[in-house]
Amino acid sequence: MSNLLELETALRQLPPQERWEIARWSLDDLQEATTSQAQGEPGGKAVRTSLLPDYSARRRRIFGSKVFPNMVLAARAEERF
Repeated sequence: MSNLLELETALRQLPPQERWEIARWSLDDLQEATTSQAQGEPGGKAVRTSLLPDYSARRRRIFGSKVFPNMVLAARAEERF
């Protein structure tokens, strides 16, 4: 089977019981792969963690050591309650 459409067509031709068995196997395989990745086992793919950007370092690089007022607090001070 060369593409997803052929695979889907073949699965639809199976009896419901066999489709459920394939679905259970697929879910078990996904859960096993997920747990092996989380535990760092060599069989699993490497888990890529994304680091959040350092906004304070970016701000310092752009503006230097200038201190800006907190505009939210300034706007709240001007509001009437």
